[in-house]
Amino acid sequence: MEREVVRLMRLEIRNIKNVAYGKIDLSTGAYRGNKKGSILGIYGQNGSGKTVVVDAMVLLKCLLSGKRVPDAFEQYIRYGTEGASVEYHFHVRTEEGSYHVEYEVGLSKGPDRGIVIDRERLSQKRLEGPASRLTTIFRYERGAKELFTPLRYLHYFEKRMDDMVSLGIARQFSGYFNEEKQRSEITSFLFAGKAQDIFSKAKGEAAKIHQFSSVLQRFGRRGLAVVENTHYGLLALNLDSLPMNIEWPYPVKGGAMGLLVRLTDINVIPKEIFPYFEKTIRQINIVLRSLVPEIELEIYHPFDKLMEDGSDGVQFELITLRGGARIPLLYESAGIKKIISICSNLVCCYNQETYCLVVDELDSGVYEYLLGEYLQAMQEKAKGQFIFTSHNLRPLEVLEADSLIYTTTNPENRYSRTNYIKNTQNKRLSYMRTIKLGGQKESFYQETSLYEIELALKEAGRVGAYD
Repeated sequence: MEREVVRLMRLEIRNIKNVAYGKIDLSTGAYRGNKKGSILGIYGQNGSGKTVVVDAMVLLKCLLSGKRVPDAFEQYIRYGTEGASVEYHFHVRTEEGSYHVEYEVGLSKGPDRGIVIDRERLSQKRLEGPASRLTTIFRYERGAKELFTPLRYLHYFEKRMDDMVSLGIARQFSGYFNEEKQRSEITSFLFAGKAQDIFSKAKGEAAKIHQFSSVLQRFGRRGLAVVENTHYGLLALNLDSLPMNIEWPYPVKGGAMGLLVRLTDINVIPKEIFPYFEKTIRQINIVLRSLVPEIELEIYHPFDKLMEDGSDGVQFELITLRGGARIPLLYESAGIKKIISICSNLVCCYNQETYCLVVDELDSGVYEYLLGEYLQAMQEKAKGQFIFTSHNLRPLEVLEADSLIYTTTNPENRYSRTNYIKNTQNKRLSYMRTIKLGGQKESFYQETSLYEIELALKEAGRVGAYD
């Protein structure tokens, strides 16, 4: 049994893109009282808020890892609103006990450019023993007089001038604008490296800040993998890089999860990382042979190579073997490349309880029957959490009803499970019937008309015809 387990139980999103408000219960499988794996598929029409969930998970990984929030989030704040927020609810189990932990972050557009973090809040409640209430252990408000609250924790650090200076610097740099690069370097104040160093030295009640924030940070760095669809634009275009997700020890590479492997050129990676890369290839081949028979990856002709910075490296090429024939990975299909690139994440998700894999457009380039097969395998016995978006309806035929979430046409209540649909029914046909006839508390589809589509295509063809 893992000594430390973190599970994401609920997500509440406000004012991101076209989602005014959306709440998703992520507790599936064993965390909802049955023996199935924790898998959740998110379905809905184009532009209805599916990818917003992935965006919220990207934001979470950046914040927990102490990394910079992507510039694109400035454009994600819903038009006409002052700011956006996301609230994450976790179940945390450590040697000290089980806890409900909440982390909330608020975002707004900066006064000049970029985005700023308006607030951060970390709260916890013990789930075992005597009843307890949710208690805030860290709250940061931009522009507030106090560095952070509650004051009883802040007073502990005020007695140490060096600690206060370091915390002040950490808060200042969490909202830093890089004039040279002309971009915001927005990071979390709570999870910044300098702040975590100070919190880790606290004693008594103030130690709670690090007790819970450090658990979430380890989860963000090593237990949360988010695969955005933009990663696979390269694959569909047959360009020269393949994103591979590799599990290596945190001290080796700062907790990074990915590595871009060149398809058309020689690769050189640090020698200390190469053994973990070899392990990943072995993992991928075991899974790959079960998904796509008679194919495997090979690290071709590896040898020692001095890197540009003078450190030791290993040079190699990556090829596939099919029936003894060697094929450059570049010429494999986008679907094969996608399966290869997430195989190691699937292995981690299947075997580790503290692992959350989030994949946008999982079905892109993947044969639908195969998609159903490996989703069914994950649902049966996966220990971790697997969250995905998809347009292909095959998963509706193999997943349980409580493992499916649907987007609605109501921006104030963007996500919903179905009512009155049982696991014994064909959920795919039931979903299609719901789109046409309704019957749910919220509408799942903004109506389109075949006649209007045909008319629009005809009219568009006339544009400029007689100019």
